[in-house]
Amino acid sequence: MQFASRRTRFSALCSTLWAVLFFSTLLVGSPALATGDLTITLIDIGQGDATLIQAPSGRTLLFDGGKNGRGNSIVIPFLQSVGVDTLDYMVASHYHEDHIGGLDEVFEAIPVREAVYDRGWSYGTLTYSSYADAVAEKRQTIESGQVIDLGDGVTVTCVALNSNDQLSAPYNEGSEENEYDVCLLVEYGGFDYFQAGDLTGGGLSYEDIETSVAPLVGDVDVYHVSHHGSVSSSNPAFMQAVQAEVSVISVGDNSYGHPTQSVLDRLVQYGSFVYQTEVGDGGTLPAQDLRVVGGHMAIVTDGIATYTVDGDQWNIDEESLSDAQGTPVYALQILGNHPNPFNPATEIQFETSLAGHARLAVYDLLGRLIYSNDFNATEGLNSIMWRGTNNAGGSAPGGVYLYMVETPAGRDSGRMVMLK
Repeated sequence: MQFASRRTRFSALCSTLWAVLFFSTLLVGSPALATGDLTITLIDIGQGDATLIQAPSGRTLLFDGGKNGRGNSIVIPFLQSVGVDTLDYMVASHYHEDHIGGLDEVFEAIPVREAVYDRGWSYGTLTYSSYADAVAEKRQTIESGQVIDLGDGVTVTCVALNSNDQLSAPYNEGSEENEYDVCLLVEYGGFDYFQAGDLTGGGLSYEDIETSVAPLVGDVDVYHVSHHGSVSSSNPAFMQAVQAEVSVISVGDNSYGHPTQSVLDRLVQYGSFVYQTEVGDGGTLPAQDLRVVGGHMAIVTDGIATYTVDGDQWNIDEESLSDAQGTPVYALQILGNHPNPFNPATEIQFETSLAGHARLAVYDLLGRLIYSNDFNATEGLNSIMWRGTNNAGGSAPGGVYLYMVETPAGRDSGRMVMLK
């Protein structure tokens, strides 16, 4: 089945909002792709989440493990069925039972080579204690901006955690556990996938964390819908930012009404076709907008031109250029900024295959435009200085900033730290 891309294209440099919405903030340069596929599988564990990421290199990452008992009964048999007898990484989105309940079971049966990452802090349940005790020898606290390299061009970036600074520490208040989720952006060539457990966007009694995370995620191909399609997730600001052609939902029989009709309608409103692992106990959509897989759901991509969702083919929104041998050739590549960290100025270097009008834009972590500068780029190596000022000419405060360079050859982005 062939689906056409539904994404509305915005014209270049039309506004500051355009830049924020399409901002992929965490790449510094673009890694070369290997020959092979990235496979992301939503393991059908019913109501809950468990996702396996397999890079062409053979390196693997398991994100969440479903409810207690599902590790032994579903996740481990699935891993074995696809030939995974060891994991390189394991990541817990947050400490609710339907996300970490099976992780201790998986950890005890399948070795983890590198690390088990989570948001740190603690949680007052027996499920959390079982998890923490089991993974103690490999457990590490992930950091915002940390990149997990799965090799062959596949990166997994933690774009936010522990409320993205929208709430104050300590981050062990049980009533706010959904707000503390680890948010992961998976990138392979031109393909982007985002997943964040039960991340909240307001509604009910939840805080809006999604709006602050949205510019850190930017334009993606596939959005793994947060909180199983709860009314507390996928708010309009977030959906406008991610502009996903495909939204995938891990859901099962539940008493919460997941996925809710309002969220399903919103996904379609913002251009997504929706896939679900199971029917759930909430709303529905007509067949032209929804397909229920009824089992494990595999997303497979070469990172260059297309990806498939349970065998249905989609076009990658932003294809990587490639030469005759299929090796990607990036028309615009940021080479980083030096020094980094810096005070008060830093030089951003990039290479572009096309000369012409260019723009540098600098944003804070809330996606607010701090500084912009239009200039002419030449073909080949270029550099542009940011002297730590805002558009009014004043000094910007110290902290982490995100920058985007756009030339006629495309756009690329990076992250920098200014010390004060």
